[in-house]
Amino acid sequence: MKFGRRVALRVLSAAASLALLPSVARAEPVTVDVGYVPFVAIAQLFVMESEGWAKEAGIELKLTRFNAGPALVQALASGKFDATYMAVSPVVVARAGGIDLKIVATNGIESVSFVGTGALAEAYAKTATPAEAFARFRKETGRPAKIAALPKGTIPDTAIRYYLAANKVADEDVQILGQGEEQVRQAVLAKAADGAAMPEPVITIVLQKDPTAKVLANGKQLMPGHPGFVLSLRESFIKAHPDTARKLVELNARATELIRKDPKRAAKDVLQHMGKGLIEEDVMVAALSSPYNPITDDPNLILSSTETLQDFQLQIGAQAKKVPNAELFDLGFYNSLKAGR
Repeated sequence: MKFGRRVALRVLSAAASLALLPSVARAEPVTVDVGYVPFVAIAQLFVMESEGWAKEAGIELKLTRFNAGPALVQALASGKFDATYMAVSPVVVARAGGIDLKIVATNGIESVSFVGTGALAEAYAKTATPAEAFARFRKETGRPAKIAALPKGTIPDTAIRYYLAANKVADEDVQILGQGEEQVRQAVLAKAADGAAMPEPVITIVLQKDPTAKVLANGKQLMPGHPGFVLSLRESFIKAHPDTARKLVELNARATELIRKDPKRAAKDVLQHMGKGLIEEDVMVAALSSPYNPITDDPNLILSSTETLQDFQLQIGAQAKKVPNAELFDLGFYNSLKAGR
């Protein structure tokens, strides 16, 4: 009896000691509802998900695809989503409408380029300025040059309008066609448009398929420093899950590095989420490593250009009111990450 009692006491003592040890059980993953618009410019999202990094960090990404920014903004207005990957313009619209989004990281800069084909590319080769090229095209063809871009208010549309205005191209010499991404690509390849202002992979596809195609203005020439797609989080989510917000910014940075160093591996990740069966892997690799797809995760680089973008969109009637950068950005997570590198 004494022996049995001693054993029982030892078991109880051991159990008590174990109870005092720190718990080794893993915390439940934090689910992050992410709304996104599928462009190569948000490759970071597809990389972090396909590589399994988010799950390793204790994050469960719940991805919902939207064909355009306005539809995603409407969903945000109804209270959906913790995070978004979309262009700066719809983030501005959302913030102006009272939605508590904050840009915490970016995905690229100067990502929209202007490609021209046929007679327009020839006109550029034979003239000294864009204004002269467009005037020559109209004189030789009897019509204005047709430039395909996304609808008014998008960054491709704003960037090409900014370029035309800065270079004093006459209104009668150009016609801008607002279309969806696939329609833009088809219009240029079918010669229904003479050029396009778009991000990758459209530039790479047009250059590969049309021997007359030339990049007439890269992103810097089109609209210096213009912002592109960004990672944004709701302020309420940041407040409730600051550690997860930090991890998302870190994962976005890690994915940016992988895209730079191993675009072939990144292309496989991207094709799991977009363009599978429609875009060949070598085309995706070329688009990710293209000089017309400058990637960066640093939101500090787009502060000034976001103000320029908003000012011009106000000027052309594509935006109702300006949103101050202090309301639009939360640089804390990125700057802390940068300081620790």
